[in-house]
Amino acid sequence: MTLIRCLILCIIVTSGSASAIEKDGKLPERWINGQDCQSEQRVQIHEYNKDFYILRQSVCTHFEAPFIYLIFGDKSVFMQDTGASDVGLVQIVDSIIVNWLKRNKKQNIQLVVSHSHGHSDHIYADNDFKKRKNTMVIGPSQKQVKSFFNLKDWPKSITTFDLGGRTLSIIPLPGHQESHIAVYDPITQILLTGDSLYPGRLYFKQENFAEYKTSVKRLTDFANSNTVKWILGTHIEMTKEAGVDYPFEAAKHLNERKLELNTHHLKQLNHGLSDLVVPVKKAVFADFILYPLN
Repeated sequence: MTLIRCLILCIIVTSGSASAIEKDGKLPERWINGQDCQSEQRVQIHEYNKDFYILRQSVCTHFEAPFIYLIFGDKSVFMQDTGASDVGLVQIVDSIIVNWLKRNKKQNIQLVVSHSHGHSDHIYADNDFKKRKNTMVIGPSQKQVKSFFNLKDWPKSITTFDLGGRTLSIIPLPGHQESHIAVYDPITQILLTGDSLYPGRLYFKQENFAEYKTSVKRLTDFANSNTVKWILGTHIEMTKEAGVDYPFEAAKHLNERKLELNTHHLKQLNHGLSDLVVPVKKAVFADFILYPLN
């Protein structure tokens, strides 16, 4: 009996470790950049690891060229944003999920569609995903975000969202837009910061500056208490030349800077904001630009 019991336990442990969620990953050397719109795919699919995918919409399909994220748990897959225009995103996401299910010998998994925030270049395909089976699309308004994630003390509260074996932190981050959130994955130690921090023009309205500054301070405090390997936003608007961005609505992103930032950049942003008062003037940093809209 002892030997049989041991064999059963060994099988359970082995099977459990075989489906363990991957921690390490790799970012690409370059993203599609509009260099050749005749041959460039509409969406670049990058497998950071087998449970974390990064999608980049081509600048050939929309000048915003946003990034979209898929994070797999055992029970659900979390998707951040649905793109800026019609690129057949449902079919693309379906292909990723089908391959993941086959690899993990599962029949199905629920897709939960969330948003970094509610601007139009991040919610385009929402209606398409609402028609997809086994899919929950969270509305992009602040009220809908607060309700779904149970963020009662917005924006001070931080909550968690369980994907099954993987629990994400959901951090309110208003300022760029009222329903903006950041998402932290403790397994990969990746912090998703949407349009609040990325290598590009960080937009905010003067009347929302105090809220934006407070949000960045709160996010910096969170990063100081958690290990953050990479900070990933939703656009690239900077070239590899320090402080030089692309023209508005640029059709090509040649010599494009890498997507990834780190906590140094977050602290730099927080420090840069700390002494500023309204009216805020445009301020150029090596890897991002503070860009008040009025």
